[in-house]
Amino acid sequence: MAQEDKYESLEYLRNDFEYAVHLQNNIIARATGKDFDSKNYKFIREKFLTDINTKDLLPDFIRTCRDIEQFWQFIKVKFSDKGCYDQRRSFILESFQNVLNYLEEKELSNGSSLIKLAKVEKALTIDQELNILIEEAKNRFKNPNDKKIALKKLWDAFERIKTYFGTNKKLSSEQLVKLISTSFDENFIDNEFKELTSIGNNYNIRHHEQDKIIISENKHIEYLFFRMIALLNLCVENIHEREGK
Repeated sequence: MAQEDKYESLEYLRNDFEYAVHLQNNIIARATGKDFDSKNYKFIREKFLTDINTKDLLPDFIRTCRDIEQFWQFIKVKFSDKGCYDQRRSFILESFQNVLNYLEEKELSNGSSLIKLAKVEKALTIDQELNILIEEAKNRFKNPNDKKIALKKLWDAFERIKTYFGTNKKLSSEQLVKLISTSFDENFIDNEFKELTSIGNNYNIRHHEQDKIIISENKHIEYLFFRMIALLNLCVENIHEREGK
């Protein structure tokens, strides 16, 4: 199938970090034979070139290539041997690290409530697999393209933490609910466990049978992610306090 120049609406992008990721992925597509978007290349390039904080962090070829076809002339000459697609992809990813690192830190320092909540204190329990699932979910959530994967990892962590106090999930969950309900409403916490379990069973988060409800929009993925991570943070904090005694 021939490579095509296809315009894509950018309405779903919410911050500069996501714009930069889009620019990176767009030129990777052009460099590796996939459909690309020349109009948005110009728009995003100009956006970052006119920002005094980002213009010097952009890859040299973005600053010098005024449109995506100029970039194509550059990249096809720079890497033309067998396996050039992998070489081009690696080169582009490496070239974008400076600007992406800056923009990611900017989002964190700006106090974005979504990113800050995903950057809660590192999970430290005696269950290393649980810790890994939670940390991977938080790390993947930072990538706009990995939010759905992050949601699955978080739900996997929820199912695992239900067996923290033993392999009998029902009894272990009851013990966990009691622990995190100290000085709070146990019925409320118990209902939250049940509701989130039902969501995991009925939506295409961990299961993908045809009868599952599809979650396709980022705003809904984010809502579920932060609802779940709030509960997991409460669990981990109480477990940590219990194990520290």
